[in-house]
Amino acid sequence: MNTAMNQLQLREATFDDANLIAQLHTRSWQVAYRDILPAHYLNNVAPVERETLWKRRFHYDNHLWVTLALWEGEPVGFVCVLPDGEPERGILLDNLHVMQGQQGRGIGKRLLLAAAAYVHQHFPGKAMHLWVYEDNHEARRFYSRMGGQMVDREKVVTAADSKAVALCYRWSPEAVAERAQDMAAA
Repeated sequence: MNTAMNQLQLREATFDDANLIAQLHTRSWQVAYRDILPAHYLNNVAPVERETLWKRRFHYDNHLWVTLALWEGEPVGFVCVLPDGEPERGILLDNLHVMQGQQGRGIGKRLLLAAAAYVHQHFPGKAMHLWVYEDNHEARRFYSRMGGQMVDREKVVTAADSKAVALCYRWSPEAVAERAQDMAAA
């Protein structure tokens, strides 16, 4: 294993991490969505909404799976799988966030591979998908590099009650299995 990967640890998150996850989620949105969602929402509303969301999820959702990425012990990202999120499409990869300044270290890749390994182990034969704003070009490039196929495009109302276009990226069951194998080899 290379040195960079020795500096990266993944660990499953618990209810005790809800505030930390909410902070990471908010900070990620404030950077990635600065040209997509209103600044007032990102700075004043999103922090409270994300905290409420994550506490509720950890408290009530028995099927929630969240993993934190720690770089040299510091939290730098997370991934969340909601198996019941959109079952008609497969397993929902609801969140994948890597903090600004941490990209390029393989953190996002490891989080995506961990999610695929989880889906492959617990829901064999299921596809995995996620939604991303069309204007989030950096994330779209990443998902394409990781084998995601853009399969749907919808106009949506955002959390800030504004309008945007969201794209659905999908990994077929075979692609999920391949990513799971990549995780085992990492």
